[in-house]
Amino acid sequence: MPDPTALTPRISLELLELFEHVARAGTISAAARALNLSPSLATRKLAALEAAMKARLFERTTRRVRLTEAGTTALLWARHVLEGYEQLSDDLGTLQGQPSGTIRLALNEYVASVLLPPFLEAFSRRYPEIRYDITNTDAIVDLGEGGYDIAVHSGHIPDSNVVGIRLRGVQRILCAAPSYLARRGRPTRLDELADHACLVHTPTEPGNWFFKRGKRVVGQPVNAAIVADSYLPLLEFARRGLGIIRVSRAAIHSDLESGALVPVLPEFQCVYPTGELPGIWILYPNRRLLRRTRLFVDELAAYVRIVR
Repeated sequence: MPDPTALTPRISLELLELFEHVARAGTISAAARALNLSPSLATRKLAALEAAMKARLFERTTRRVRLTEAGTTALLWARHVLEGYEQLSDDLGTLQGQPSGTIRLALNEYVASVLLPPFLEAFSRRYPEIRYDITNTDAIVDLGEGGYDIAVHSGHIPDSNVVGIRLRGVQRILCAAPSYLARRGRPTRLDELADHACLVHTPTEPGNWFFKRGKRVVGQPVNAAIVADSYLPLLEFARRGLGIIRVSRAAIHSDLESGALVPVLPEFQCVYPTGELPGIWILYPNRRLLRRTRLFVDELAAYVRIVR
């Protein structure tokens, strides 16, 4: 294995970063896009790294690449070197009073489009040397495999492989456009949802919706007229009268005020099968956080808890 103290121009941080991206993405082209390289240049750089290490790092097929035994060993070292460099940069930034570097974020679309912009407007003024790499997803991500520093997730309590900070509960409601209710009628019982067009968010309870009234939790099968893994198109479908949606009240505050959407069966609380409300969580790997990441987590947590 190469000596981590002996980085040369042949084995540079740039090459190691490319190596790590290819290993994580599984394709050279995907890694090249992430690093703003052409696939041909990324392929040449990867070949140069293999030549410098005197080892074949990947088995190549027409569609994907797979680590060799030597590549698996080299990847552990490469990640150690890259993490050490990140830690050094963070420590130097702390000594100079100005944290720097990139924070890699995985955010759902509501957080990315509604909560993050006003927060980042103020945060980036105080810490102008920090950069951000943002991925939008409503699914729970693997922070380690994805290379993310932080994820903000709405939903279930996270597993034990990450540290989770619950910021607040999420109040979801059923709602629809007045045009839909005028055409199809307003449901007065939960079981009528089986006969209505429902707009279903696939990452959360796609087949059955759960409700609570008093202490009783009820599961109701729904007619999934349209399914999607993102709330943004589902909300637009709802506004255009295509069906009933179950969504966070905060995400449709302006629609409720304008009358573009109106509540349906408001006497029932939308919950999980356990009877719990979803929560907004900040998740991060169970390891020491860099100072820039800790600053971001602390300030974003405080912001989300007070904003409505």
